[in-house]
Amino acid sequence: MRYCPVSEFSAKKVIMSDSKTDLFQTPVAKELDSRGMACPYPSFETVKALSAMTTGQCIEIITDSDESALKSIPNVCRKRNWNFIVMQESDNLWRLRIMK
Repeated sequence: MRYCPVSEFSAKKVIMSDSKTDLFQTPVAKELDSRGMACPYPSFETVKALSAMTTGQCIEIITDSDESALKSIPNVCRKRNWNFIVMQESDNLWRLRIMK
């Protein structure tokens, strides 16, 4: 697990959040790099990874799929009542944090 200080995210733009928890200070138990995967595969991989995790653990996903970052993964999180935050790293790169 690693802790990510708030300063590491200061240059990033938070574009969506549905979290009652400070996910910036939450330890990341798993990282998933889904760059190059077309939607819906980042969502499938996210659900698969979170299924193996325990409640309260946090995963960080990096994706270059805007549809995954802005629609499919947030929709999965809402349906399962998982806390999440979406940050835009650059024009075609997003980082999501999800707490199961």
